[in-house]
Amino acid sequence: MTNPAPAGSPSRNRWFEERRHLFVKNMFKGFGATLGCFLAIHEAYATSGRVAFADLDALVGSESHRGHLWLLKDRCHELWRDSDPKEDLSGSLLDWVIGSIFHEAMKLKENTYMLQYYGPLAEAMRKRSDAHSVKFCGDECQRFMARTRDEIGHQMESLSFMFQRASLLMRTLLIDQRENALLVRYLIENPGLVEQLWSEPLIRLLTDMFPEGADQAYCLAARSYRAGDWHQEAQAAYRQALTVNPACEEAHRHIHQLEGMLRHRRHAASALTA
Repeated sequence: MTNPAPAGSPSRNRWFEERRHLFVKNMFKGFGATLGCFLAIHEAYATSGRVAFADLDALVGSESHRGHLWLLKDRCHELWRDSDPKEDLSGSLLDWVIGSIFHEAMKLKENTYMLQYYGPLAEAMRKRSDAHSVKFCGDECQRFMARTRDEIGHQMESLSFMFQRASLLMRTLLIDQRENALLVRYLIENPGLVEQLWSEPLIRLLTDMFPEGADQAYCLAARSYRAGDWHQEAQAAYRQALTVNPACEEAHRHIHQLEGMLRHRRHAASALTA
């Protein structure tokens, strides 16, 4: 497999734009994973008042081992860093918000590390009665740890709000992705993710993306499956189109053709094993 050309070069731009639909789909998939990871951290914090450093490390990661949020930030930056906000406002705003979430999460990770690994030492020294310990880590040390706990609370609240903004921006951005068959396929294959993100059924989102009829979303997915020689998946998508719109002409036209092709394949496979 050949590597893409360096960022900014004409060949790199062509390579990237040819695969843009795939990168948008992967970005959306990464957003779902990132949000799920943060919600688990937020729920644990609401229950215990604590954030585990290991959980933040899995969310953010490091240069050598990037976590969900780090990867999401990079994907958004690749997609929209050179975009004109006048032409793609939702994408540019999403890139900005995800970048802001990343920087806030990095600060939260640092505070969590400080509290988890040095908080017990500060508490142990507070309980010591000898003059050296009191002098080395007295009231100011305790005030520092208290400020760190307060900062963690504010950072969790800020991240929760920013993730809500990012989720709304993602919903707006999807309306302009009606030609992205890979993304539409991913949405159809993961209806539960739509309900998790926006507390709405998949059909409502698809209707917003395809105001002429949500059946067209399933037809788009079916054509994409057929192009990849996934005929069984294409047939299933056309059946879903007919469930949404029993009069869908495209689905009626192709579903029986696909059934014949699948039947022929089954017969051929049986003949080979006989």
